[in-house]
Amino acid sequence: MFGVACQSCGKPISKDADKGTEKSGSLSAIYCGYCYQGGQFIEPNITVEEMVVKVKAKLIEMKFPKFLANLFAKKIPSLKRWQANSH
Repeated sequence: MFGVACQSCGKPISKDADKGTEKSGSLSAIYCGYCYQGGQFIEPNITVEEMVVKVKAKLIEMKFPKFLANLFAKKIPSLKRWQANSH
């Protein structure tokens, strides 16, 4: 069973090693280590559109079928990070 999904990129967070860190050094409950370290986003200025493109490209690089990559990437705008920044 998967744990939660990163609320920035959608990556499954199934174990502590996948988790990002807060400023205090504690593990983030909602963000992965690829997106979030030390209480900050690694790419603070990335847009939701850029994240969709990045995730899609990474999944295709990992040999996911394109239709699955598109399906996963389509969910990114609904994640917490992007909801907080929508106007």
